[in-house]
Amino acid sequence: MVYKGIARGKTIELEGDVVLSDGTRVNVIPEQPGRISVRQIPMTLKEWLHEARQVRAQLPKTSDSVEILRQLREGQAR
Repeated sequence: MVYKGIARGKTIELEGDVVLSDGTRVNVIPEQPGRISVRQIPMTLKEWLHEARQVRAQLPKTSDSVEILRQLREGQAR
């Protein structure tokens, strides 16, 4: 489980209603300002496919390799 929070001195204030028992061992990885944060929680296959489809929908339709090859062949035949 990944939680987000803010450091205040030697204390980390966690966001939300998260309560950890005293003595719970944790790992803290500070985020660097201005950097793109990498998704910390693994995606399910369904989530990954959804994101991949969204990216593909933004690509130009001419990126189809069959169409590109056809255009190259037509250009060489002229």
